[in-house]
Amino acid sequence: MIKAKHTKAVLTTALSAALVMSNASALYAGVNTATTNLNFRDSAGGSVIGAIPSGARVAVIDNTNEWYHVAYNGAIGYVSADYIQQADDGDIDLGTGIVKEDSVNIRTEPSTDAEVMLQLNTDDCVDVNGVVDGWYRIAIDDTAGYIYADYLTFEQQMTDTPEQHHQQAATPEQASEEADTLLAYAEQFLGTPYVYGGSTPSGFDCSGFTTYVFRNALGISLPRTSSEQSQTYTRIDSITDLNPGDLVFFGNGSRVNHVGIYVGQGEFIHSPHTGSYVKFDTLNSGNYNKNFMWGGRVL
Repeated sequence: MIKAKHTKAVLTTALSAALVMSNASALYAGVNTATTNLNFRDSAGGSVIGAIPSGARVAVIDNTNEWYHVAYNGAIGYVSADYIQQADDGDIDLGTGIVKEDSVNIRTEPSTDAEVMLQLNTDDCVDVNGVVDGWYRIAIDDTAGYIYADYLTFEQQMTDTPEQHHQQAATPEQASEEADTLLAYAEQFLGTPYVYGGSTPSGFDCSGFTTYVFRNALGISLPRTSSEQSQTYTRIDSITDLNPGDLVFFGNGSRVNHVGIYVGQGEFIHSPHTGSYVKFDTLNSGNYNKNFMWGGRVL
């Protein structure tokens, strides 16, 4: 375990060398050991942009001075080194990451020798859910992959959790206005081709479309996969109870594998599958009616 720069002198030579490397190579999991919330700042010693709860896990990007550069909750910032200890690799919910370059390889394992699953481009968004061997672990629709840390960044401000946003969207009138904004924005992308792993206007998969639309229309960061989205928001079991702007989830009866956005009057907008494109479909009949599982109320 590491505790701040003040204890680095007593680490073994091997461990010290492992932790004081370039930003990308130094990526590792950390935990807030403070007994209270830890201030999360926009720069070393700068303005507070949020708080990291006691015991929360972060990704340590750089640990070379008294202010550690870390990723947390969809943002990157700085925290006092005195309160961050190294933790085991594994699950860390880091929120939405943004690809920094074109033709970035997503691999099946955290190694440059591993098979390439797909390639992503600048501004593609992915759900980041772990740190393993100095790589970010990401999810793209129910598939795990790994991206080298050099090629991923996060938003420069703290993003609300879904629970915080839901508390802030207090009135039906506000929700209705937000839904109008959301749907008007979504309709701009009618005809955009389906692309596996896509999350930009050059091509969307189903959850890439929903995350992009909510993020850019309303500033709401959704989890990246349809499965995670289906477990995050207030569940709406009946089609007749859906409101415009609700997420709609589909599956085979045991697991969610598709998501769209409800428009109203039994219609929804989505990016369906390979060979198709962003379009409207109906919930009132056919396969989407048969495979509808539930809705999720974000607004």
